[in-house]
Amino acid sequence: QRLATWTEAVDAAAGLLQGQGCQRVVAIGIGIGGLVACRALARGAAIDDLALWSVPSRGSRLVREMRAFARIIEAEVIGVDRGSEAPPGLDEPAASDRGDLNVAGFVLTAEMIAELESLDLAELAVPDASRRRILLLGRDSAPPDPQIREHYERSGAAVTIADGPGYGAMMVDPQFAEIPRQVFASSIAWLADGSGARPGADVGAVRPRIPAPASDGIELTVGDALIRETPFEFEYEGVVLSGVLTEPVSNAGAHGGFCAVLLNAGAVRRIGIQRIWVEVARRWAARGVPSLRFDVVGVGDSDGEELLYRDRGAFQRSEFADQVRAAFDELERRGVADRFLVGGVCSGAYWGVHSGLVDDRVSGLLLLNLLAFFWSPELGALRDARRARALLQQREVGTVLRILATDRWRMTRMLLLKLRGGLAPGRSDESQARLRSAVVAALDQMRDRGVEVLLLLSLAEPLFDDFVADGLIDRLAEWPNLHLDQIPTNDHLFRPRWSQRYVHDALDEALARTLAKSSKRPAAD
Repeated sequence: QRLATWTEAVDAAAGLLQGQGCQRVVAIGIGIGGLVACRALARGAAIDDLALWSVPSRGSRLVREMRAFARIIEAEVIGVDRGSEAPPGLDEPAASDRGDLNVAGFVLTAEMIAELESLDLAELAVPDASRRRILLLGRDSAPPDPQIREHYERSGAAVTIADGPGYGAMMVDPQFAEIPRQVFASSIAWLADGSGARPGADVGAVRPRIPAPASDGIELTVGDALIRETPFEFEYEGVVLSGVLTEPVSNAGAHGGFCAVLLNAGAVRRIGIQRIWVEVARRWAARGVPSLRFDVVGVGDSDGEELLYRDRGAFQRSEFADQVRAAFDELERRGVADRFLVGGVCSGAYWGVHSGLVDDRVSGLLLLNLLAFFWSPELGALRDARRARALLQQREVGTVLRILATDRWRMTRMLLLKLRGGLAPGRSDESQARLRSAVVAALDQMRDRGVEVLLLLSLAEPLFDDFVADGLIDRLAEWPNLHLDQIPTNDHLFRPRWSQRYVHDALDEALARTLAKSSKRPAAD
């Protein structure tokens, strides 16, 4: 009954705003968000007006789009996984056999699909239509769904039609998304025109005010345990970073002084890929371990310029560790913790490594698909050249040409380094030896400080190839604190459901190891 739950959430949010004194509440929705907003309005939510961008009149159309998108992802990513199998105990019937739909890692159950497919906005009531305003935005060159327009015009609402340029540029990988400023400006102008009631509307007849909640947090039940989530903001170099602090209530103090800090995966906001950090935070809080998941500068709800991340490699910078350490400082200042387990995927794992190398408060690291311990364009070019040689030796010429055709940036990087002499045999060996020494020094440092490290890599991750090429795979016994594991999938983002369960199990085991080692440490002087 997820559709009903989402509708109730919109109803609650609108009621909260009204309870805080808002005279008119406008629900703005894109795609499925618009469907839910219309459903909430029909069920009496405290919503006055609607702004709908690329909202279909029927949920079945949205489901068709999601099915098409899921097939594209399967062909591009999961398709290369053929031959890799889920470990025993994690395999499951194919989603199609159950009627579920895996949309790039987010699953719509068969029940949810049926609910959406039965939803027809033209069949929904429009209470007090004469006092409502509806803004319908197209999708780039495509106009709004005509059936929605007819439905709301027939109901007597004041309908405004506008273009929706920039939709496609917005719906791409988050670090490359472009803000649709033209649509923002036109929508704000529309809102301003209707900031008061429509002529003839009876403002005094608006629903009774709902008292605003007295708390800034929320308590949730996870299993038999009670946990609490609260907004968490702190300052970093003049900007405000935002996150969510999840703490135990019923098991408070079970692991005193210890907290997990969970980081963005690139420009993916603090929920993590496939909401991994939300699930981890709540599960661990039920076990007595608090956690903070927050957005770095310019990502999600945090302040800062998002255009910082348009360049390749923008996230692979050690300076991000300063933001992680600022989170440590604030958590310690508030008395939450003074020891930390830091988790990240890809670039988030990179920031975790570099916070662990400079901050003694780090007790453990959760490094999922870490790109490198020390990143540089030189390393990227060396890896590209190594992969190209391996593919050519396997007579996979077509694969090499396809990579070059779809990712010319890699070709440019290799050519520039070649022109500078960086890929000459002697220089290449020298660079590889220098990088290997830096990684060994980092591993030695974390071992000597007793930092527990989980390094979980998919099969296609280049860092594992580095470990093999540099001979480090044969030296793992030197670092008993390092737990290197390969998950049998080529998918960098763990989209198959079984791989997500594999990751969660590995994270829980890493938490147990870190807590066990932390509890054995002598108290500080």
